[in-house]
Amino acid sequence: MQTFFNLIDPVLILPFRLFDNPMTGWWVGNFCLALWCIVIGELTMAVAHRVNRKAIATNLEETEYYHEQSMKAKAAGDEQAYTGINKLANQAYGKSFFLLMAMGMAALWPAFIAAGWLDKRFGNLQFNLPAWAGGFEISFLAPFICIYILQRIAWSRIKKRIMNRRQPPLADR
Repeated sequence: MQTFFNLIDPVLILPFRLFDNPMTGWWVGNFCLALWCIVIGELTMAVAHRVNRKAIATNLEETEYYHEQSMKAKAAGDEQAYTGINKLANQAYGKSFFLLMAMGMAALWPAFIAAGWLDKRFGNLQFNLPAWAGGFEISFLAPFICIYILQRIAWSRIKKRIMNRRQPPLADR
């Protein structure tokens, strides 16, 4: 891992050195690092989705099929068939759920790499919060985590708007 960190260090440290003021450089550097993590994570998730799209579609179709069959059995009053088919529907849903969760986690791995790099670079750095915020001492990682979470929230809202613009209204479909 050390070799990898040494390889990416010149690129990652660049935004931290853009400003003469070290505090400004720290915040800009963390902002850029978090942004890079989000971009790389989204690209990873897109690749994972592309590779697994057939399995995802199959699992979702299977879930929908078993759900419909269980509802038909329930409507027919066949409680035993309903229970058995519903169990299959739950298993299919579980497979779909965990596959989609794993793909969602693919977006997070760059943040862990960034945290490791920050530890290598700034591991001894501590921040003292102002007295009104409790006066606690926090590690170098806390600002990065806060920035990363805020950028993730912002990106999810931006992404939702982009996706809504790409899809035609229901009446046009």
